[in-house]
Amino acid sequence: MDDFGYCLLEGALCPDQLIAIRARLFEQKEAEEQLGVEYHGKDKKQLIKFLLNKGKVFRDLLLHPALHELLRHVLGTTYQLSSYHAHFAHPGSEVAFHTDQFWMPPPVGSTNTALVKPGSITRVDHRGRRLGDGEAPSSSAIAPAFVCNAMWMLDDFSEENGATIIVPGSHLSGQQPDPTIDANADWVSATGPAGTVAIFEGRVWHSTGINRSDRPRIGLTTNFCAPQFRQQENFMLGTSPEVLAEASEELLALIGFKPWQGYGGYEGHYDRVKRGEYALGELTPK
Repeated sequence: MDDFGYCLLEGALCPDQLIAIRARLFEQKEAEEQLGVEYHGKDKKQLIKFLLNKGKVFRDLLLHPALHELLRHVLGTTYQLSSYHAHFAHPGSEVAFHTDQFWMPPPVGSTNTALVKPGSITRVDHRGRRLGDGEAPSSSAIAPAFVCNAMWMLDDFSEENGATIIVPGSHLSGQQPDPTIDANADWVSATGPAGTVAIFEGRVWHSTGINRSDRPRIGLTTNFCAPQFRQQENFMLGTSPEVLAEASEELLALIGFKPWQGYGGYEGHYDRVKRGEYALGELTPK
């Protein structure tokens, strides 16, 4: 993880877990397709989103001990779940070079002038190494990892079926991959048998590989972020009451219901927040 920006844990899921997860996932996929609410991206990738609501087998995965050992190594003692999806990379899926903290502004130069203002960064613009008037950001100081992602392999991941591709060591470059000039970087495929989990920190360059097989390649992504940052999915609003009712304190903290260092709480709720309980409103004395 320190040297390459990612690592692989083989056998993270046992055969029984794989069977149970795949069965629940395919049930959900079929039901969403019947309702016409499935999601297909432009890159020929189909997502089953917000898995937190869609089965206990998915929620149990979030508490895997080996996962959290590596999350603590990358992010420290406190972090939160940012998003949780299933990815079906269909044949012909396309690459999209990126990092998971594309939103991180590059370091300022000695003049203290930001090449890109934080609120002007988007997923499409200002993603590459050429910023502003073509000036490259300084690599003398780089931001730490604020994000850590895990790809759980529900199929055997191979070069042929579009395993995640990564540039080892790119997390230390201080730069974002450029979609036009970095196609020939030292990309390698993170391959492994079903049940493996590939864990990569937020600065490493990666992409879905091109699926040249005749069937989808399936994985689950659990994305985590440091507690200072906005989560990709709003678990505090989107999580169903049934899931919250049976959630452990560990899971509640992981999805954002535990304030951090004075952030995320409100009057009367600085240790844990709860839906339906509010700060005091407008009062008048008796």
